[in-house]
Amino acid sequence: MSLSTETWDSTRDNGKTSNSQPSVVPVIQYHMIDLPSPSSRVRGGFTPQQRFAKQMGHLIARGYKFLTASELIEHYLQNGRFPPRGITVTFDDGCRDNFTNAFPVLRELGIKATMFIVPSAMGQISGITLPEGEPPRPHLSRDEILEMSKIGIEFGSHTMNHRLLNEIPMADVKYEVESSKRVLEDLLQTACKTFAYPAGYYNAEVARVVESAGHICAFSTVYGPTDRIDLFAMNRMEILRRDRFICHFARKLNKLPR
Repeated sequence: MSLSTETWDSTRDNGKTSNSQPSVVPVIQYHMIDLPSPSSRVRGGFTPQQRFAKQMGHLIARGYKFLTASELIEHYLQNGRFPPRGITVTFDDGCRDNFTNAFPVLRELGIKATMFIVPSAMGQISGITLPEGEPPRPHLSRDEILEMSKIGIEFGSHTMNHRLLNEIPMADVKYEVESSKRVLEDLLQTACKTFAYPAGYYNAEVARVVESAGHICAFSTVYGPTDRIDLFAMNRMEILRRDRFICHFARKLNKLPR
């Protein structure tokens, strides 16, 4: 993917970009909070529950303040900077282990978080969000999403079918973005403000569709600009299976703004 064509024009000035602080945003990203199955070949996105609990405890001990993704971005829009020691914990894909393994930890510790959901996979055992060849996994049901939403968990869009938006026609991009937002808003009866690109891939046209649909921000993985903050192309710090020890986790945290 050519980043010169995937990122917004650097001359753009619509209130969504800033050079006032480092281009790293205080957002960390998880996928599965679970052990990989014996048949799983792509294991980097798995974090065991006990390790996840230790990582969340470390954030609390370090004095971090937890915000949902929309709270974090709304603060930025109002103040031109992120809140001191503010952090957002995000989860991509909406696998059911986010409810069975992550949610008990978040609830016990009083941590807000944002989960990015693929509505077509809700309540299904599906591989639609997973790398090709990976065994299907159960995904969050509507009831599980509603239960978590009552206790500080925000739900953002991850498209309707987890298609790579930089590879499909713009009419399909609009469907993926707009229909997912509509389904989540109908379910939760609240605005769906945040978005995450499947696998982090996007381009300028895709980002404009996401913004035009009414989202206030969109997250990539590592493909956003590194010289400025663009609220529709934000990178996140992914926490991986190889981050086994708290020292590894802490080293990643040190790269985030404080």
